[in-house]
Amino acid sequence: MPRSTKKTPETKSTTRKIPAKRTTKRAAPRRAAGSESGMPAWAALNNRGNRKQEEGDLDGAIADFTEAMKLAPGEHAPVYNRGNARSLAGDVHGALDDYTKAIEMAPEFAPAWQRRGLTKQRHGNLEGAIIDLDESIRLAPDEPSAYGERAALRALRADFAGAVEDCERALAMAPPDWHHRSNTQHLLDTIRKAEGNQRNGTMEAKKDGKKARKGAKSAMAEEAPPTARTVVEEVLGASGFSFALSEDEAGYIDYLAPVGQGIVESFAVRLSEELERVVVYVMFEPKAKKELRAELAEFVTRANFGMGDGNFEMDFDDGSVRFKIALDYTDEILSPLLVRNMIFDAMDTTEVYADALARVIAGKAKAKTAVRAAEKAAMESGQL
Repeated sequence: MPRSTKKTPETKSTTRKIPAKRTTKRAAPRRAAGSESGMPAWAALNNRGNRKQEEGDLDGAIADFTEAMKLAPGEHAPVYNRGNARSLAGDVHGALDDYTKAIEMAPEFAPAWQRRGLTKQRHGNLEGAIIDLDESIRLAPDEPSAYGERAALRALRADFAGAVEDCERALAMAPPDWHHRSNTQHLLDTIRKAEGNQRNGTMEAKKDGKKARKGAKSAMAEEAPPTARTVVEEVLGASGFSFALSEDEAGYIDYLAPVGQGIVESFAVRLSEELERVVVYVMFEPKAKKELRAELAEFVTRANFGMGDGNFEMDFDDGSVRFKIALDYTDEILSPLLVRNMIFDAMDTTEVYADALARVIAGKAKAKTAVRAAEKAAMESGQL
């Protein structure tokens, strides 16, 4: 249960964007032999479910896929598609069950292996995620997104050579307009930088915070679990971010990393080891003028509705906006995967809405239109 003793930070800043967005592929229905229309009832429901998902009606999509499964219990397409819809709705366990069932029905269907791998990652099962992505790549060796996803997992497990190899293969085989190209290139660049242990930010951390990752692996093998502070600093370092660190009398440790891309100026990680709580903020510039703050507030409200992880928040007094994801890890060990996922989820979400948010702040778009356009574009590109 939440504890009232936990404090909400006053810090305000700005951010940029980070690697890795995940593509949700939909399985195409197989046409029934001998059907006059070429579209049996289950396939029509499956297609309608896909349209509802694209429109943001996830409950309706799940209902249609479920009905299609009843009509065609031997077809894997609606099972896999329901897994995608459940994943978007935040039902990780349900999505995992559906992907597993789709694999049992169609073991050669590579997208189900890929999506189940990403779902296992959300559960913290890195080994299982790697195994599923390996199988996805074996079945579809020309699919660049699977290499990009495996690269991120390999980097988390300190397999930097493997991560670099996967990034290079994905970039080499992907078309020029591949929507993951910039993220994959960024991941490749940051891994190479991290391998050289080149940190450029102002650091006021303990000497332990400057340990190289190569030495840390062996040194910590026989020791107690790393502190939350060490975990956060190692994740930031492994991701190649320069950051400034400060610590206040209340025990809050703030890490500020400049980004400077578009309206995303920076992101911050606020850690309280005493309260066992970590918060990630993505901060935007410029601030909205007073006469535009009502429209901006509507944008924030519309964008937040139905959002699975985190939320936008706005300061009505100065017109500033930021995105926030918080985690209470009470009685648990804070893992690198959790910290990385928080940062990347926050950056991925802000990537979806950043351009629309900039137009509303500038007074060039209405909130309702901007949010709908952003979410539609994200669905079409596979970001949602």
